[in-house]
Amino acid sequence: MIYLILFVIVLTGGFLSFRLKNVDNLYINLLLSFSGAYLLSVIVFHLLPEVYEKINGKTAGFLIMSGIIFQLFLELFSHGAEHGHKHAFGSKVPWLLWLSLAVHAFMEGLPVNQGHHLHTSYFYGILIHKLPVAMVLTTVMLEAGLSKQKILLFLTGFALMTPLAAFLGDYAEIFTVYGAYINAFVVGILAHIGTTILFENEHSHHFNIRKFLLIFLAMFLAYLL
Repeated sequence: MIYLILFVIVLTGGFLSFRLKNVDNLYINLLLSFSGAYLLSVIVFHLLPEVYEKINGKTAGFLIMSGIIFQLFLELFSHGAEHGHKHAFGSKVPWLLWLSLAVHAFMEGLPVNQGHHLHTSYFYGILIHKLPVAMVLTTVMLEAGLSKQKILLFLTGFALMTPLAAFLGDYAEIFTVYGAYINAFVVGILAHIGTTILFENEHSHHFNIRKFLLIFLAMFLAYLL
């Protein structure tokens, strides 16, 4: 069931972009703020303690920093679509954007269900994160003038990445044996995503009560789950 949910959430984001072509960026930004805060909270409350419990400090730190650098590399091609940036590709098929997002989606799926152990809070965090990313990807493809059939094909391929990784993390021995090391690397990837969303999402430095409340709610839910 979790594999199906991970697949459907991406198609849901694509469907919303088709139906709500003029959706206010404010709502997407608020959703991104919530997802970024939730991911960071899940990292701090759940993933980091597990990583440092199983791996010595310097090794864990090296893997986390490697994940941050890896995500920076991916963003050379995705132009920050993982945290809400929309870059115009003209009429070209955004192959590099799709490929970088697909790699990112695959990596973030590996910790979901390692060794038949569902990381519930992490699973919810990935669902919340994937919805706006799918919306951004669909919007970019719409603006590039791709047909609905091509967009659906791209979305389907993208939607398969995270459930495929979750399945491998669950059943492939290499991903269960080295799960803690993989998780440390993924922590770095998501830490970069989460912090970038929170610090870049708000362009003014004025206090935003809605954003503040969403961040607090995300932190509270991640603590409880």
